Amino acid sequence: MSELLSLPYMQQFKCIADKCEDTCCQHWQVRIDKLHYQRMLEWVDENPSQKKLFSEAVLLNESNIASNKSYAYIQMDNNGYCPYLNPQQQCNLHIKKGIDLLSDICAFYPRIITEKNSRLELSGALSCPEVVRLCLSADINSHVMLSADNAILPTREDIPVHRTLITDENSSIYETYFEKVQQTFIDIIRIVDCDYFTRLYILASYSHSISTIYFDNCVSLDSDSLENYRAHVFDKDYMQSVSHFMGQYENDQPLACIVIYSVLLLKQQQAPEEKLSKMVAEVFNEYAQQLGFSSYKDIENAADYASVFQKRYQMFSSRVHQQVEDYLTKYLLNCFYREWFITMPSAFIYIQMLLVRVAIIRFIIYSRILPGMTEEQIKETSVEVIYQFARAVDHNLPFLQVVYEALNEQQMLHFDYSTPLIKF
Repeated sequence: MSELLSLPYMQQFKCIADKCEDTCCQHWQVRIDKLHYQRMLEWVDENPSQKKLFSEAVLLNESNIASNKSYAYIQMDNNGYCPYLNPQQQCNLHIKKGIDLLSDICAFYPRIITEKNSRLELSGALSCPEVVRLCLSADINSHVMLSADNAILPTREDIPVHRTLITDENSSIYETYFEKVQQTFIDIIRIVDCDYFTRLYILASYSHSISTIYFDNCVSLDSDSLENYRAHVFDKDYMQSVSHFMGQYENDQPLACIVIYSVLLLKQQQAPEEKLSKMVAEVFNEYAQQLGFSSYKDIENAADYASVFQKRYQMFSSRVHQQVEDYLTKYLLNCFYREWFITMPSAFIYIQMLLVRVAIIRFIIYSRILPGMTEEQIKETSVEVIYQFARAVDHNLPFLQVVYEALNEQQMLHFDYSTPLIKF
């Protein structure tokens, strides 16, 4: 088996099952690989009482889209829950047969495994509340990939790899330098001498700068230039100048709140019954009442939310700001390990989209926490916001594609819009 690296907090992960505040066995399209479909079929043949549920719940994919990894799928019930879930929020398949019957997806979730040149890397999906809790609780210095024992995996066979990168003479330039740029992202967001807003600006500036020479389908690259861009962002004078700029920057434009409102309203319209949508409706209605409206649906100008948010933001102490920014930093680190920017046209477009996402999370967290909350209460509120956002947005690629197309159409995937998204 390949060498395994892992984020330390994922080595500690253990499903807390019925003690979890929310089951993961809902509102997903659960793919079943061919091997585990055959195992389920054999088990059902041996247990006739399971045949009716199996025939109703486990459906084969059409032949033109079926593959060994996505051979069949589990049809959720009318409420969006897995039919194999019992009232105690436990999987009946796992209870009856252990991990043997579980598809790769179910057995490994929320573990995210990627492969780089035959080296496996383990991170975690933030759609799991317990992973979020571990992520936010871990010391910032421990958010690094370390050598791990393969025994921490549910099984050492049939490991589901989300993405694979093998670099050789046939690799594209975009792929060849991916790890170097990925590591620079990680190093920037972990700069201890810079405040949160400064680090985000440096991240946006760096990704924008390199995207003039390094992007999908680029045919040549001066590696020295790429290295020079990296050296520049860690120059102390440069960091101090950015810190001074961000300290003086006063955002008097409601751009961020308009973008946040537009994205969340679209999500609320598409899936009003999702928990994130209900959470967002509560936030918007609270803001609407402060503006003198009975419902957020009565507000015609989304920019009105900006003044209410600013008043709310200023209610909190520097200690609270530091705590929330620490959580957002850890969210970003998780994204850098789990997501690969080479799925986007350029590193900057990936970062700009990420700035939108982290701005939304920041907005919701500050809209949900209250003055006087303890650190633990703020953490639990942040856990709820992040895992609900991850379920509804981060893992919803079709929705993210719609957001990308909308921002691109409005010509907002430009560096000029980065700073207003960072500090608002």
